[in-house]
Amino acid sequence: MSNIDEIGIRGIPKESKLILLGDWYQNPGQEWKIICYFYRDDLGYFRKGLPIDLLPALVPGTVFPRTSTENKAQGWTETVMLPQQDSWKKVDFRQLPRTLKRVDDFSEQFDNCVLYRIETDEKVYWLPIAEVARMLFFHSSEVVRAAVYQGNTWQLGKSWSEDWVGNVELSANIPVRYMNSLQYRKFFTWLFFDSDTQDSFGSIFQSINQNSIIENGADRWTFDFTPPDLSHCGISLAGYTGRAPEEYHVFIREIRSVSGLKAPDLDVVYFSHPDDHLLLSKELEVIEEKPRPPSKPPVDIRELDPDTNPKSSKKRYSIKLGRSGLNFDVEPDTRRSPRHVKALPPLSEPDLEEIEEQTPEELASLQQGSDIGKGLKADIDNLDPPVLIDAPEKIMFFQSMLQKLEKEHVWQIESIIGDVPKKRCRSQHLVGGRPRRYCHAVIKRDKSTTIQILEIELTSKPKKDGTLEVESLSTLFFRAGDTAVTFQRILDELMTAYKDGRLNAMSWKRQFISQNTSVREYLGHPDNKIKNELDALESWVARAADKVIGM
Repeated sequence: MSNIDEIGIRGIPKESKLILLGDWYQNPGQEWKIICYFYRDDLGYFRKGLPIDLLPALVPGTVFPRTSTENKAQGWTETVMLPQQDSWKKVDFRQLPRTLKRVDDFSEQFDNCVLYRIETDEKVYWLPIAEVARMLFFHSSEVVRAAVYQGNTWQLGKSWSEDWVGNVELSANIPVRYMNSLQYRKFFTWLFFDSDTQDSFGSIFQSINQNSIIENGADRWTFDFTPPDLSHCGISLAGYTGRAPEEYHVFIREIRSVSGLKAPDLDVVYFSHPDDHLLLSKELEVIEEKPRPPSKPPVDIRELDPDTNPKSSKKRYSIKLGRSGLNFDVEPDTRRSPRHVKALPPLSEPDLEEIEEQTPEELASLQQGSDIGKGLKADIDNLDPPVLIDAPEKIMFFQSMLQKLEKEHVWQIESIIGDVPKKRCRSQHLVGGRPRRYCHAVIKRDKSTTIQILEIELTSKPKKDGTLEVESLSTLFFRAGDTAVTFQRILDELMTAYKDGRLNAMSWKRQFISQNTSVREYLGHPDNKIKNELDALESWVARAADKVIGM
């Protein structure tokens, strides 16, 4: 569990637990707020209107002030593969089973709030649609404002692509430090280049304009939107079950991670930012950023102010409050473009937001800011990389998955293990000084369908700050006419670096694979947010079977 400095919300009493998010409202001339329902032992249930800028911090089940990135709310946890999305039923809180209901004192006020009723073979899940949007999109206050007030990504940046290469130029509204985050670069790649995701993002604004009503002189709106297709994605969830006879019903309070999201068809994406400068002193020496010791908290902010606009400033402070994971079927290769060179005037000091990590002040705001604003400006950084399950032997773990897949589905599966080819890859063909291994499997699904799988051995590499970075490469499923030749050519491409094309070794060359296979799918590895290795194996088998059946 990762401890953080105590961070609360001004006006919310200590030890108050966020139970539910209700309707939104907007008074004339003001910004949108959301009605939040809290509980404290001595106060009972109470409500508080908070600005929508705080949505990245408003995770149901959170006890404020928050002292850990892990939500300490106890309850039911599991990992579930979502069924086909057209089977989900959109309902409201009135239809929630009796033993799952909370906040009886205010129940009439959020009866219209929208949930999905999702049935599987074993359970019925009740998922608030607002939690789906929070997990998919609300990872930054700037992103929240773009969704609510613009309905598009224009305020966030611009993007273009050509020949499997994408470019994103982030807006000055986005903190420069997001450029350093692989998770945020992946998030923005998905948001900018996937048309289904963009439509979903825009549907929030559309719903506000179509469905908000005027009540007591204020605009009022019940949150709703159209999610992208999440069929067969896996979610790690936390919530609670009903009491007899409704014990097979589960209320999903929090989605902790989503796996299996479709990544755009791009080999590499380059990111730039107008404030991403390489500063030179008058002696033309590069001013290096000093890495922050891992033990230090990101900032010294202890409280978020929901009522005060901060100063309009480039200096924005990063606040880590939670852990969220957006994991894709294939990891997009995202890179930071070369920085703009900027010479400093004589006797001046650098004024980069990325340097401003620490502050002695304790109060900050997530709101947009203005010239007459007061206080510090901050944003949320909750996206975490997947922490892959630490199986004793990754290739052997993969073979265990194949064995279980064969047993459960009565498919004929044959596999071989070999060493990856040494191509233009420097030392990428080695793991611990020995050849890196691959596993190639052939599945005869039926008399007319043969599917191939390629799994590559992964390892960890040290980063500049001394921590270890775990390699990430999805499992490849494909169909091709020539069983032997095609997989060898894919391996050759995998281990080849193309300097001119700026493609690295140990990355799937997706354009090549698309041109040389008739069907292809990618499957991410199990995340350790799954409770244990056995559950991880079960989840991996289920998701692999889904890929095979769908091909």
